[in-house]
Amino acid sequence: MMNKKIILTAILSAAVIVASFFIFSTQEVEPPPENIEPAKNEIAVYVSGQVKTPAVITLEDSGSLRLVDAVNAAGGMTELADTEAINLAEPLSDGQHIHVPTKEIFFRDIAAQASGTNSNSNSNSNGLININTADAKELEKLKGVGPAIAGRIIEYRESNGAFKSIEEIKKVRGIGEKTFEKMRDEITV
Repeated sequence: MMNKKIILTAILSAAVIVASFFIFSTQEVEPPPENIEPAKNEIAVYVSGQVKTPAVITLEDSGSLRLVDAVNAAGGMTELADTEAINLAEPLSDGQHIHVPTKEIFFRDIAAQASGTNSNSNSNSNGLININTADAKELEKLKGVGPAIAGRIIEYRESNGAFKSIEEIKKVRGIGEKTFEKMRDEITV
């Protein structure tokens, strides 16, 4: 009797194993859906300066975004934009700041019209340097001004327009009262 129970238990166990194998082997495993879209990568860049709509722009990153894509998303450049001062083919990265500068010649023309002088000169007959028209090399001739501050002066006037007075140059980061006093007698607007 005991042998019959052991044999019966063995036969039932074998039947359960064979049935389980049969059930699981005949079930089809569904392949993953093909229409699942990969997560979209987006980058955000800040576009400022001579574009029609300066703003933080969010772009879908396909891996081949260029500076021109961000400028176009900001409405494109204005007619005052200095297209030769920036590399429109530069690859974009998240968090990048793109500043489209103003044509330097634009400021020279305005200053020349206002003063009635020759637009090719950055200093007047008194030898003063016009901070609205001078290029970086001219600005570096001023006491206390190196390449970094000269660049900030140009960036300030591109972003805010021409200086209205020589005192306004103190709004440029890095030019305090002491630096202004050193250059006061060398500059004009």
